[in-house]
Order: sequence, then C-alpha cells, then structure tokens
Amino acid sequence: TIPGISELFGPLEYALRHSFLPAIVGREVSDVERKLFTLPVRLGGLGISNPVEGSDFEFQASVNITENLRKLILDQQSTLDGYQTETVAEVTRDCLKDKEVRLLRKITEIVADPSGGRLKRSITLAQEKGAGAWLTV
Repeated sequence: TIPGISELFGPLEYALRHSFLPAIVGREVSDVERKLFTLPVRLGGLGISNPVEGSDFEFQASVNITENLRKLILDQQSTLDGYQTETVAEVTRDCLKDKEVRLLRKITEIVADPSGGRLKRSITLAQEKGAGAWLTV
C-alpha cells in the first residue's frame, strides 16, 4: 500500500464514471448518482467505490490495522507471541466505525443535494431490510 496516491486513481474513476456505470444504467450518471453508487447495497447504493475518494482512508486503515504485525516484522520476531489480537480487533472496529460515519455523512450530503430530486425516498426504500438482497447474491 502506498500513501498519497489518490490522484493516480483518476483514470480508473473516469472509466468507472464515463464507461462502466453508463453501461449499467443506460445513460450518463450525475454527480449525485455517482455518490449514491459508492454506498454499500445495505445503504441503498451499488457498492462501486470511488477510488480517488477512498484510497487515502483505506491506506490509513490498513496502516492502523497492521501496525502490531509491522512491529513484529521489523523487530524480526520469529513467532507471533507478541501479536495482540484484541488490540488489532479493537483498531479494526474503530476503522469500521469511522467508515460508517463517513457513509452516513455521504447519505446526508446526497439527500441534501437539491439536484438529487427523488433520491431521498429512493434511498429510504433501498435501505429497507432485504431490498438489496438480489444485488449481493
């Protein structure tokens, strides 16, 4: 994993935005729709992340979660006796909580965007239990 490379994912996001997603929905997608599609299915999206927006967060989460293991490797430990499973689990939970906060903030932005039109009702319906089950099979 490499820090600070989010801008290098620009061509990938361009391909997602202007080729892949239009092929799925049959037309160009708006900025609001693109934000919506980044949400996981359980929150009304398609789970197609924007690599430019998410790469820095994912890098930091990776660094935080693997810190304990990295220290063991740098100290050239031959066993995993010093591996702190509970600490790693706690850090992982914290990263997941942070991600959830970011996702909920994104929903708020989408709903508040005046160009979103009927998205508020659509998001509410899509978040109902089982609504996106067919997308995750």
